[in-house]
Amino acid sequence: MARKATIYDISKSVGVSTCCVSWVLRNHPRSREVGPETRRRILQTADEMGYVCNQLASATSTGKVNTIAVILNFNIMQDQLTANQLMTGIMMETARRGLNVKVFSEDDLENAFRNIVETRIVKVISTSVEAGVRQRTAGLAEKYSLDLVFCYERGHGRFPAVNTDNVEMTVRAVHYLADHGHTRIALLCVPHRWQYVQDRHDGYLLGMAQCGLTVDPRWVSCSDDIDSTVEMMLALSSDQRPSAFITLADPIAAAAQRCAWKHGLRIPEDFSVIGIGDTESAKAAVVPITTFREIFPDTGKLLVRLAFGEKPDFPPDEFNVYHTHAELIERDSVYDIKQRRKSDCNRFYNCSK
Repeated sequence: MARKATIYDISKSVGVSTCCVSWVLRNHPRSREVGPETRRRILQTADEMGYVCNQLASATSTGKVNTIAVILNFNIMQDQLTANQLMTGIMMETARRGLNVKVFSEDDLENAFRNIVETRIVKVISTSVEAGVRQRTAGLAEKYSLDLVFCYERGHGRFPAVNTDNVEMTVRAVHYLADHGHTRIALLCVPHRWQYVQDRHDGYLLGMAQCGLTVDPRWVSCSDDIDSTVEMMLALSSDQRPSAFITLADPIAAAAQRCAWKHGLRIPEDFSVIGIGDTESAKAAVVPITTFREIFPDTGKLLVRLAFGEKPDFPPDEFNVYHTHAELIERDSVYDIKQRRKSDCNRFYNCSK
């Protein structure tokens, strides 16, 4: 059997020290001291010699492994496309860095952290949205002196979080509708069980204030009973009911649209709606729904970078949250009242002539 290539073999071939080779192959911070041409030669020689890093030996000498732990809820993972997109971002960034990923369930946190510590993992990402689970996770990471980053919600103590800027999203939704001539804008919210719900609600109120629009209490609902809520709003007289609805998620937008359709309203002429999520329900709605797409792969990449202490070029907010930004996806569910008024004005002008 042929002898496996070693760091010494590579250093001898390239003509550099073994420390230099080790830094480059392990992507050690000191590898930045190595010139690009030398770095290229080391990597090329290692590839030609078939060198394979002995991670166990590396862990024994450094006390750390080239692995990052991800703690998640498997039930959510299997049911949600967004969770898969998040993991895609994590895997893309770890693959770029030559890292391994080990997944743990949040169902037994104490056992998960024992395994993490026993295998010498020091970088941890938590995707739980449950406040109690997040608090326990932060406590265990503090106990074992681990580097922890949360996804969603808010940070805990010294441990930061990464989340979409939910306030910004609904502020933009209000401005978008106002720019299309809507002044009676409703919010279809849900009970405030999670922080993101409160943030989206706050964004709606902030956006309405920025646009100088009045918030009628009859236009705001935080209920799980979407059909009844929409029914009550549509029961208002035509000069008092909302002309446009901001919803907390695409399925709510689709349900509201179906309700309006049943009442004989024209969509979007009489009933405009914006969702969040860019899900299949938005694409397959009676009239395809304008929505916001959260860039979860970017969130996953940022989670890994933060776990390794690499701060982005923007600061966290007062709750230790680094924000990513959603993309507006325009479809056909928002009617342009301003354009209609302009058309009516032109028609009147032509007729008067």
